[in-house]
Amino acid sequence: MINGQPITRAIILGFLAVTVSGVALAQQGWAKLQTIKTGAPDSGINSVFYDGDDIWVVGSHGLIARSHDDGQTFNEMNQGVDAGLNDVYVRKDRMCIVGDAGTIMRSTDSGRSFVKILRSTRRSGAASGPAEPDLYSVQFADADHVYIVGDRGLILVSTDGGATWREQQSGSDTQLFHLSLRGEHGWVVGTGGLILHTDNGGRNWYPQRSGVNDDLNRVYMMTDRVGLISGDNGTLLRTENGGATWERVSLNVREPLFGMSFIDNNEHTTGDAVGWNRTATLAPTYSRFPSTKTVATPWAAMD
Repeated sequence: MINGQPITRAIILGFLAVTVSGVALAQQGWAKLQTIKTGAPDSGINSVFYDGDDIWVVGSHGLIARSHDDGQTFNEMNQGVDAGLNDVYVRKDRMCIVGDAGTIMRSTDSGRSFVKILRSTRRSGAASGPAEPDLYSVQFADADHVYIVGDRGLILVSTDGGATWREQQSGSDTQLFHLSLRGEHGWVVGTGGLILHTDNGGRNWYPQRSGVNDDLNRVYMMTDRVGLISGDNGTLLRTENGGATWERVSLNVREPLFGMSFIDNNEHTTGDAVGWNRTATLAPTYSRFPSTKTVATPWAAMD
């Protein structure tokens, strides 16, 4: 429900992965939950974040919705924003949401209220294009340090929990889609096979060789050394040395892969990589790390 009214868009939640692009509902362990309805006919959901018993979703036309009951019902947090919202991250009572046209929204009271951060996110020296680049991904490194990536190689960092922001030099002018942080270490992925890495909290970003030219959509580092990247044309990359080298995992799919999610139950790591087409819904049938260093192998398409 949104403000007591049924809301417009189906949320599909899996045991390990989340997707709202129609990917393989019939998989074992998947369930279709509350259909969310919004006023806009072309609205959609762009990101889902699990926060204990709560589920947060953000999407088109400023959609922010929250569930307290495992997705059975959702309530909208109407903030008067019409921009598309692309990502949400929660750390205890602090939240940050990012979206199109430089939109940054911050909460310090577990989402009961939000403040829109007003600042210019236009890259230094940018000569063309809209003044405010779209922002795609946000993540907290700790309670105070927050990072955002977006269009035209933009990387922003906050050292006060998202109240103020400054730009870091990425050395790139391409779209940056996603980031993964582990302490002072961070990885960013983007168009044309781009991978950036920092080992000093973003003071310097260095390219890592991906070996592919496909757009890379998501990066997930399970340890400082072990991680995965998913991308277009069925691209799945893995590293066991912090990205010094990336190895392509052979998959029998050509669809773009977007979301990844994993559960570590001490000895085994299982998870999903999800994409636009049902055949691109994949799961590692047996994976183990870090002792055997055989992360995400093998992978099997789920029918």
